[in-house]
Amino acid sequence: MIRRTLLRGVVAGWVLMGSGVGPANAASWADRMFPESRHDFGPVPRGAKVKHDFLLVNHLSEPVTILGLRPSCGCTSGRASASVVGPGQTAVIEAQMDTRNFVGVKSTVLYVSMVTASGREAETGLGVSSTILSDIVLNPGAIDFGAVARGQSPSKDLTIDRINLEGWRVHRMVSGSRVLNAQLVETGRSGGSVSYKLTVSLKPDAPAGPVRDEIRILSNDPETPSIPVMVTAWIRGELTAAPSVLAMGSVHSSSGVQGRFVIRGSRPFTIQSIEGGGDGFLASAPGNARQSVHVVTVAYRPEEGSTRGDLRRVFRVHTDLPGEPPVDLTATLHVAP
Repeated sequence: MIRRTLLRGVVAGWVLMGSGVGPANAASWADRMFPESRHDFGPVPRGAKVKHDFLLVNHLSEPVTILGLRPSCGCTSGRASASVVGPGQTAVIEAQMDTRNFVGVKSTVLYVSMVTASGREAETGLGVSSTILSDIVLNPGAIDFGAVARGQSPSKDLTIDRINLEGWRVHRMVSGSRVLNAQLVETGRSGGSVSYKLTVSLKPDAPAGPVRDEIRILSNDPETPSIPVMVTAWIRGELTAAPSVLAMGSVHSSSGVQGRFVIRGSRPFTIQSIEGGGDGFLASAPGNARQSVHVVTVAYRPEEGSTRGDLRRVFRVHTDLPGEPPVDLTATLHVAP
């Protein structure tokens, strides 16, 4: 108990001194977009993958483009919910930490680089830290179903081992997910160690799209009462798009550049609308015929755009298929100054 209390105190100091995201550095316009710039996961089992959502709020009067995410350590990764954030709009930057190769205090930074429509560039850091325990081990550290066809119900197992605490018991599981089923069974108790097996399955009626949920294992250990288990999947729907990312190259002249996506459906459909245009970008699908394959053309005209450098744009295509979520199309290009 004393050891873990001391470690938590060290974590707080490391986040403030080592991450470079403390109040003393929060001076640029990019820093001020994040109401929260650091997060401590607290004690976590070795092998666990944990995540935290940082909210980005654009207080400026112009759009902001997220150019990239750069972790200070290979144990950290990130993803952004949007590539362009308009004035008054918000986005989420998810920071994820993988604890497989560490024990004890670990503190890292996820750097977010951004540029405004007027050309101002800045980079800010989001600090994450945890106290990785050697006496609680998850194997594997998370449950990832990968790509799953809608209607299927695959299951995966994960083991939880508690070392040197024979009286350790799990009370219950907590999750806000509506697409997961979970069962926890004690599999061993001897020599001061306790083992559980967690079986998680996807519900067959889970809607198409990404799954990024968390199951909390609640135990009688006052020092680590809650163990997070991350569950991810991508449930394929009736629509697919190719390529996954459209690389449009570099733009050096006023003539602009264009590329194409092909959207295929398991049955005929029509495209009702496409979001994401503006600031030089335009996405269109000729005609409104009901068919199984549609071609979406993406064009960029530099004279109509105000942002330069490496750009990433996400277009959201809405169709008339009942219950089918929109299809996201990602395009990248470089605009010369």
